Amino acid sequence: MKLSERLYDQVKDLWKEAARKPFVLAMAKGTLDQDRFRNYMLQDYLYLLDYIDILQAILRLARDPDLQAFLENVIEDTKKETYRVHVPNMRTIGINDQEIKETKMNPVIGEYLNYMRQQVHDQGLLAGLTALLQCSWVYAYIGQVMTEKYPEEISRSPYKSWFDAYACPEYVESNQKWIDFVDQEAHGLSQDEVKRLCACFETCAGYENRFWDSLYAYRS
Repeated sequence: MKLSERLYDQVKDLWKEAARKPFVLAMAKGTLDQDRFRNYMLQDYLYLLDYIDILQAILRLARDPDLQAFLENVIEDTKKETYRVHVPNMRTIGINDQEIKETKMNPVIGEYLNYMRQQVHDQGLLAGLTALLQCSWVYAYIGQVMTEKYPEEISRSPYKSWFDAYACPEYVESNQKWIDFVDQEAHGLSQDEVKRLCACFETCAGYENRFWDSLYAYRS
């Protein structure tokens, strides 16, 4: 069994839970209030800045030229998403520079980022790839599940572009490449190492679900 198959088996119930989170459902049905979404946009922006930094740390550990090229593309695409898409979208809903500057990072996000960063520092390349893959993969999973389950609601939702971004062929293809590189790097791992990576993947999935809960609990 490939490592990616073991990882999926480890978190499939958590991912099913993620796709039922009130925040995600409200986005799909178009009922999510603007204040909650504004907070999500701010928190996601702060998350992306650190996510790029962690990707760069992983890139410094990579030795395979194909993996290096893939990571460089992911970093460039994430920077484009952050500065050419995310920031203009924040402007569209009235978020200004002062608000961005004054926003404090959600504690769950802070813990999550520190955990992923620690995996890279303590365990190296594959642990970092595995930790960050969970974030990429669960978004692809949510995008697919929700667009299949709520196609009409999403087509009318003001948050349709969010689901489009994570269900589009380009995102799905990039995520699959990430899965393939993780499987490639995992060749010859011991069962203890596989179990450790599965535990890491599950921990990251738990952080994601806690984040969705905290976003829905937000009050301005």
